[in-house]
Amino acid sequence: MLTVGLLALPLVARADLYYVIVGGLGGEPKYQEAFDKEVQQLAAVARRTTGDARVAVLSGEHATKAAVEKLLGSERSKVKASDTFALILVGHGSFDGEQYKVNLPGPDIDGDELLKLLAAIPARSQLIVNTTSASGATLEKWAGNGRMLITATRSGFERNATHFAEHWAKALADGSADVDKNGVITAQEAFDYASREVADSLSKAGTLATEHPQLKGDGAARFVVARLQSAPLPSTPELAALDRQKTALEDKIADLRQRRESIAPDAYHNELQGLLVQLADVQGKIDEAQKAHKE
Repeated sequence: MLTVGLLALPLVARADLYYVIVGGLGGEPKYQEAFDKEVQQLAAVARRTTGDARVAVLSGEHATKAAVEKLLGSERSKVKASDTFALILVGHGSFDGEQYKVNLPGPDIDGDELLKLLAAIPARSQLIVNTTSASGATLEKWAGNGRMLITATRSGFERNATHFAEHWAKALADGSADVDKNGVITAQEAFDYASREVADSLSKAGTLATEHPQLKGDGAARFVVARLQSAPLPSTPELAALDRQKTALEDKIADLRQRRESIAPDAYHNELQGLLVQLADVQGKIDEAQKAHKE
């Protein structure tokens, strides 16, 4: 019989995570300074989590529409279907009642253009964190088909400059957001933390709530957005091989869970049990190999 411990095992895919962080046009010095700081904080966490090679950043005068299109276009050739992909948008957004846009130096980029670029990226699991004003206008179009969406506002008509990016950045760096104390922060944990901090800060300031963060899509509790310590890298051929085995098993489990409704219950649980036992065995070998390497 499948043990409770194995059933409760948190299964977060260990496939490569790719980060793209875009900081838009501030318009005023105080906003530009804030946006640049938030982008730097987010980039530091992303690099700690997934390594320099998988983090791309555009901000300030360099974050033009052409540069964003080129960068997201280049991700198509780097990111695999089994990888995870996160796009963080920081800055001002606008909504005219029909079209959402991110404010960039020169021509702005609109929501439909961004969605087309995202749809071309192979990663089956994507997370978009749109911290801009009016970001809620993207909720209906951007979420779905394996793509989770977090927005700073609940509609395109919450147009004030938002505070969400500041608190999202803190959530990724602050251990208090790690509710289950496992050393990693998921999108769900970060969203809950940042949303609570936004509400508390506005309440303490005695101002009306001008932003209401939203999360749409499945998988936020499994999508790792930050590690509180640098991600361990395989340091021997043996560990590298074991790490690849673990990733393959986690991918199989994630795929099985997505197909659960189309499989007979007994067949599903039997297959899941077999995969979990294999995963536990590989994890045990990884732990032993890491211990031996340290010694």
